[in-house]
Amino acid sequence: RGTLDIAIGFLPGGTRTRQTVLLSDHYGVLLRSGHPALAHVPEDAPLALATLRQLDFAAVRSHSETLRILQALRLDERIRLSAAHFMAVPSIVGKTDLAVIMPAEIAAGFVERGGYAVRDADLPDHRFDVSLHWSWRFEQEPAKRWLRELVCELFQQPRHREAAAP
Repeated sequence: RGTLDIAIGFLPGGTRTRQTVLLSDHYGVLLRSGHPALAHVPEDAPLALATLRQLDFAAVRSHSETLRILQALRLDERIRLSAAHFMAVPSIVGKTDLAVIMPAEIAAGFVERGGYAVRDADLPDHRFDVSLHWSWRFEQEPAKRWLRELVCELFQQPRHREAAAP
């Protein structure tokens, strides 16, 4: 109906909106520091499929792409816990040997606080864009244009700023 002011996220089905990419990210694997799976893998090496097959996972229901990745790798039988959102996962991962596939940018925030490691892995279709979406119907309204420009100024990665301004 054209009532959308803005939406921010990875919305692969959002084809009826105008959009501009804010940032590019990829999925990584979040584990607790000292997880046994990390003992024999060099710190800068991605986790191999053989290593992933030895892990038990927490899946996040609000982000279906991570479940799709686990299914594509035939690891869905390794899911031991389902969580509603990524923010529920750190306390679980930090006290168990569960792993979770999640956006690397979010995982990096947990790693900074200590007690966690995020590792790249050989995951299918693991790169994605987080975009700013809006309705084309009211895109010329000054207040809505100002809001989109502010969001881009605050959150858009420099390499995406060269794209057309919202």
